[in-house]
Amino acid sequence: MTSAPHSPFRLESLYACALRLYPRAFREAYCVAMRQTFRDAVHDSTLSRRAFIPLVLRDLITSLAKEHLAMLRDTFARPALIFNALVLAGFATILALALYAIPQQLLRRGADDPQVEMADNLTWQLEQGVAPTDAVPAGTVDLAHSLSPFLIAYDDQGNSLASQARLNGQTPTLPQSLLEDVRQRGQDRITWRPGEAIRFAAVIQRVNGAHPGFVLAGRSLREEGARQKAVRQMAAIAWAAMLALILVGSVAFGWYTRPKTA
Repeated sequence: MTSAPHSPFRLESLYACALRLYPRAFREAYCVAMRQTFRDAVHDSTLSRRAFIPLVLRDLITSLAKEHLAMLRDTFARPALIFNALVLAGFATILALALYAIPQQLLRRGADDPQVEMADNLTWQLEQGVAPTDAVPAGTVDLAHSLSPFLIAYDDQGNSLASQARLNGQTPTLPQSLLEDVRQRGQDRITWRPGEAIRFAAVIQRVNGAHPGFVLAGRSLREEGARQKAVRQMAAIAWAAMLALILVGSVAFGWYTRPKTA
């Protein structure tokens, strides 16, 4: 004879199956008492089944979530496990920053070639008395579009004497503070931004002799910027992969070394 869907035996069997969803330690400590309490409630003729079953379901859902969260906390929120994961994440972050910073610096320093040689050669010619218009090669470089290297010769006040570079039809000027710095140091290698959204690797060198002044050799950083972006993306991918590996390893280690009562 088949028992009715809401018979005491059927309800107790379903409740017993639901109790298996609790963590093992909780089941061993409380499940016998919980089954007995449920059995008593089922056989209580004064308790309405219509109100009793929803109450039990709500209690199961709430307590299951609470106990499993507690189990996860006891398993993975151990100070030693968290400390090790944070240390490894710190090492991963430092390594990812190094993977970005070192190539980025090498790319930026390499962007000063061949400007160093160009500035040195032009300075030597001017100090030998060659006229700026003869020393600076002919031709025009549009700074807004061209990737070609260029040369500019300035007098001691920063006025252009001869130039290959044009930006909006004019030769870009240099700030006096930069010229003063070059006067003291003899040479400066900078990232030059003469206009919006354009950058150049520029070498500025002091010209001594009878006609003192300055020379500037520059080249667009557009391609170097694209390479730096690629390096940044690869470093970010490596960082994310290392963090994911640390997370998976920490979870696995925490699970296999969890307390026996969990």
